[in-house]
Amino acid sequence: MTEQHSGTRATVGLSTAVFAQRYGKILLLRRAMGEATGAWYLPGGAVEPGESLEDAARRELAEETGLVAAGPLALIAVAPMRAYGTDLLQVSYACDCPDGEVMISAEHSGYRWIDPREYRERYFNEQVLSAAEGTNPHLAALMRSVSHSLNAYLEWLDHQSLDRQLRNR
Repeated sequence: MTEQHSGTRATVGLSTAVFAQRYGKILLLRRAMGEATGAWYLPGGAVEPGESLEDAARRELAEETGLVAAGPLALIAVAPMRAYGTDLLQVSYACDCPDGEVMISAEHSGYRWIDPREYRERYFNEQVLSAAEGTNPHLAALMRSVSHSLNAYLEWLDHQSLDRQLRNR
């Protein structure tokens, strides 16, 4: 038996997010518009045609915050999500941003530096995620994707800390 195809192809968009680090904290931006208006998320956005994932992450970081990564980006996670009516794969990176003043874009209404574990406990604990699932399943799915990347980032941080400890013995 042969399988027939309808001629349509599945399409998935690509986006990036950046865990911009400074003094043990990460930078969050408050969305001023769109699906997650008022929510605090990482800098990031869509990958443009022909652009590499890492270049997109660097560009989005600069466009949304005015910051430039000091050194290489570390790949943290790839998480499927649905945002703005599109299925996406979001590729998350981490980088140090020890210098520069944050200058947010018009897409955002505020910024703050926060301890990443505090961010998880405040916005992505199981009680918050369960409540979102009961009221807005679409938002809950988006939050679970962000939570996945945040947990991967925290695991990466723990690994970095352990690696430094072992090298300093």
